[in-house]
Amino acid sequence: MASFSIGGILIKNNLVQAPLAGYTDYAMRTMAYEYGAGLVYTEMESCESLYYCAKPTLHDLAETKMDKKRNPEEKIALQIFGGKSDVVLSSIPLFEKYGDYDFLDFNCGCPVPKVIRQHAGSYWLTRTEELIELAKNMVKISSKPVLFKMRIGFDTPLDMPTLCKKLEDVGIQGFAIHGRIRSEFFSGPVHYDVIKAIKEKVSVPVIANGEITASNFQQVLSDTGADAIMIGQHAMGYPKIFEDMNRIEQGLAPKETTLKQQIEDLKKHLSLIFRAKEEHSAAGIMRSISVKYLKGFDDVKKIRNELVRCETEAQYLEVLSKTEKTIEA
Repeated sequence: MASFSIGGILIKNNLVQAPLAGYTDYAMRTMAYEYGAGLVYTEMESCESLYYCAKPTLHDLAETKMDKKRNPEEKIALQIFGGKSDVVLSSIPLFEKYGDYDFLDFNCGCPVPKVIRQHAGSYWLTRTEELIELAKNMVKISSKPVLFKMRIGFDTPLDMPTLCKKLEDVGIQGFAIHGRIRSEFFSGPVHYDVIKAIKEKVSVPVIANGEITASNFQQVLSDTGADAIMIGQHAMGYPKIFEDMNRIEQGLAPKETTLKQQIEDLKKHLSLIFRAKEEHSAAGIMRSISVKYLKGFDDVKKIRNELVRCETEAQYLEVLSKTEKTIEA
């Protein structure tokens, strides 16, 4: 895979793990990085929560230091969101104080109602002049290169090439573009042609996002001219997708994906998350992730039903141990 640079920082390849709210924590980032992702993202962190020193946000930031301790070369983008310019700007020194990351990414794409009600996420696309002013001030305050993750409009498509060029002109050093408007949420066709138009307008890196899979990523790169591609939902429970893509790009067939290997990866994910978080929180997160590791395999309904009831690491491992014995029988 081709390497690329943002703000003078070299990223080893053009495979990027997308931020997923509630999921892309230390454990998931580690799995993605060790399977070959060049750049990993935190989940969205609230500027307002950090402004008031909320413990969950401080814990998330502490996890970024764990990333760097385990894999010092790992490149991390910290994604933040907020709807009030003054709070966003005031939070940046705090993010730098409590976290350890390479890039500061501002979310202008999240479509969910609870974020929109805060006038954050993709709501910023309804007030672009204020957004440009905010970007200019973010760049002045941040000691890290500032990136923007954006959709291509709110209710209707914007002139995104022009907007991105204006943001580049005030110092934004890269864009991750989800090729849908806010009202399309996560369904319908992705407008890769808009991503291409943005790439042709700006001189900083552009990362293409939206329905990226191992079967279409090469075509997306070719069609958009993007510097990199961002993989989100398709990496949940399947961090091996980054290895698959690296092999495909080298002209090699992906290694076989077996239930045994997926269970081994799930056990590693469990070990990572239960050592990074308190038990109740880790168990809750893994109830939705664990079943994704078994997706596509036959006769796993009973196992999946047991996994979603697990409340401790020991219970997860007991279910998986029984499953491994069944495989070996």
